[in-house]
Amino acid sequence: MSSSSRAGHPGRRNGGKGHRCLQRHNQQLAQHRLHHARDERIEPFDICMMERAIVLARQAAATGEVPVGAVVYRGEEILAEASNNREASSDPTGHAEMVALRIAGRNIEAWRLQGCSVAVTLEPCPMCAGAMVNGRVGRLVYGASDPKAGACDTLYEITTDPRLNHRLETIGGVLADRCAGLLSDFFRKRRAERKKARARRSG
Repeated sequence: MSSSSRAGHPGRRNGGKGHRCLQRHNQQLAQHRLHHARDERIEPFDICMMERAIVLARQAAATGEVPVGAVVYRGEEILAEASNNREASSDPTGHAEMVALRIAGRNIEAWRLQGCSVAVTLEPCPMCAGAMVNGRVGRLVYGASDPKAGACDTLYEITTDPRLNHRLETIGGVLADRCAGLLSDFFRKRRAERKKARARRSG
């Protein structure tokens, strides 16, 4: 199965691997908290899940997709993971969060994702933020802010809007520099490739 649609199995636990991951990121978590005092809600496993989302984002970039990765988890159980697949699927809704939410719902056989967290490398857009509200997701942990489409803190606050019938605990800026770097590198390479292609055509 491709990285854009690979899912965790219902009931699968991370066991020893998960504990090693937690230990590895305890120091990183402490450093993160020093710089983001408001993020005391972040737990070591959230950092692990963001690390996994970054891996998925890199895999997406390698296939020509915008590098965004997402993981849906409940406690220390991974329910689903995905990366952007709009190009491969020709699906306008093929954002990492949307794909992962669909897989998670199928895996637990329920559309309500209560008690679940989503770790995603980029601040969700209005579509993805709305899907999390409709899916009753419990927590959102995201990396880089999105100045053009961010709908959780930057342009809108959909996930915490008191007018809606559900709100998520929303925590941004987790491993933000690494998440933003993936996007910057991807679009810099894309611009360079397009410039070369134009030069070849004009030559």
